[in-house]
Amino acid sequence: MKQYCSVCKDHLDMEVVEEGGEDEVTWLKCPRCKGILPHMKLEGEDEGASAPEAEAFSLDGIDEASVHEYDASRNYEVGDVIYHRSWNDYGRVVEKLILPGDRHAIKVQFLNQGDVNLLEAVRNEA
Repeated sequence: MKQYCSVCKDHLDMEVVEEGGEDEVTWLKCPRCKGILPHMKLEGEDEGASAPEAEAFSLDGIDEASVHEYDASRNYEVGDVIYHRSWNDYGRVVEKLILPGDRHAIKVQFLNQGDVNLLEAVRNEA
């Protein structure tokens, strides 16, 4: 079963470790890092069908003036395009997250780094 491994940052054919029922999780084993990860069946997905891959992010048609350099103190919106200077990589904000302790994060789909969670709205309290 083809699945994305966030550790290896690649789509790989994975071995099914434990088959879940109709409303349960199927567990997969990454052949590269040997990690165990869940595969959630999508609504309407057939047993033998592979999950559709998310639309890949590209810089085509992106106005460079609309790109924000990543700054953990800034607030972002879903769809914002950011540049991470340390990684020399561009990404699009795909989700906003609330972490324990009322911390805020964004899930960003980067061209090279893949999906990464980054902090946002960090306040420097002196």
